[in-house]
Amino acid sequence: MGRDGFGLTGRTVPRIETYGEGREAVGEDMGRVATANPASPAGSAHELEEKLLRRVRARCHAVIAEACRYSSVPTAFLAALVANESGADAKAMRFEPAVYRHLKSLAAGARPTYAGHRREELEREVAEMLHPKSDTFHAHFLSATLGEAPANALAACRDEALRELATSWGYTQIMGYHLIGRPGTVLDLLEPRFHFRLALELFADFAERFQLDLAREFAEMFRCWNTGQPYGQTTDPRYVEKGLRRMEIYPLIK
Repeated sequence: MGRDGFGLTGRTVPRIETYGEGREAVGEDMGRVATANPASPAGSAHELEEKLLRRVRARCHAVIAEACRYSSVPTAFLAALVANESGADAKAMRFEPAVYRHLKSLAAGARPTYAGHRREELEREVAEMLHPKSDTFHAHFLSATLGEAPANALAACRDEALRELATSWGYTQIMGYHLIGRPGTVLDLLEPRFHFRLALELFADFAERFQLDLAREFAEMFRCWNTGQPYGQTTDPRYVEKGLRRMEIYPLIK
């Protein structure tokens, strides 16, 4: 993501913000919801949860139901995951500095693999993100300071590609590096149907790797999404608890 707010494909997207290295995102207005006065009737924890889940239902339910039609993952689980990860903000993004550092090390040959990907796969993905060049890319070179080495500008663009791969995107905060070796671009993660299809693919991968029942083992599924394994330590100690509670409430929201 460049400083002008444009992605490498030339589409306008919100700026990538850094919220730290945790995995639970803050959506567009979750901050205001979370800081409501807990002493007031409107600020009760249950009412705040209902408000959040009504927003999830209004914004996501149809596309979640469509995505789950051919999956054993229930709609209530994906809805609760959306509430946990983005607060139903389709354009939520978070840059992950630690992931970025690992990807840079991988690109430089200092690491053999990262997140199951080899350096060659990373290089191919970055090359695809840089070509063909968009109007924004050309404008970047044309407006560059006279005498600046083109190699530096190209390196900067390549660095922005790594930043996109090191960013979590959309409703369930899918990491950009999950697009390595898959069809589509990182910015496709902001398109709801594409996003939820990929989320279900990732859960299918977890199910195969850890022998999970996607129709029943919800605590393990939440942990997989947050930690990469069914018994990992979540960044937020209450992450799984929140998800399970939201699963119970969601079917009651109309």
